[in-house]
Amino acid sequence: MDWTTFYLGTAGAAATLMGLLFIGVQFRLGELRNGPVGRWKFTARSTFTMYVLLFILPMSFLIPNLGTAGHASFTFIVVIFCAVRAFATWLPIWRSISQRRERVIETLWLLVGPLAAYLLLAYFGFQLCRGDNPNEVQTNIALILIVFFSIVLRNSWNLLVELPNEKHKSRS
Repeated sequence: MDWTTFYLGTAGAAATLMGLLFIGVQFRLGELRNGPVGRWKFTARSTFTMYVLLFILPMSFLIPNLGTAGHASFTFIVVIFCAVRAFATWLPIWRSISQRRERVIETLWLLVGPLAAYLLLAYFGFQLCRGDNPNEVQTNIALILIVFFSIVLRNSWNLLVELPNEKHKSRS
């Protein structure tokens, strides 16, 4: 099976959704910067990082003659970059998090969900490097990319719909 169409669709969808998120976030910049709810700023950063992964990784799989070792190397580089960025993004909020249980669980989910997907992606990159069945490994990578899409779509929804609702509730 040729994976070109899947990777083109994935990169195109990620680029489109990232652009739409940029436009939507422009209307909420003040709330993201100065609002009492700091987690939204971290959610926006984390979501952007995942959109970058959803754009860059499929594009790397479209490079002609890169081979499975090149794809594996590129996968490792992207995963390491994104995982480090996830920790750097969420570390400040973990230091200042309140004792409210629902915020701890929500923040944990916003970090653990993507980190688990990054870990699986690294494992599948290792399988590519090891020379396992490339078609099966790419199927697994495709499934992880779909997981990332579900995470970024949820985060984007929260940034564009839940943030204004939360702000409105706090005024009432």
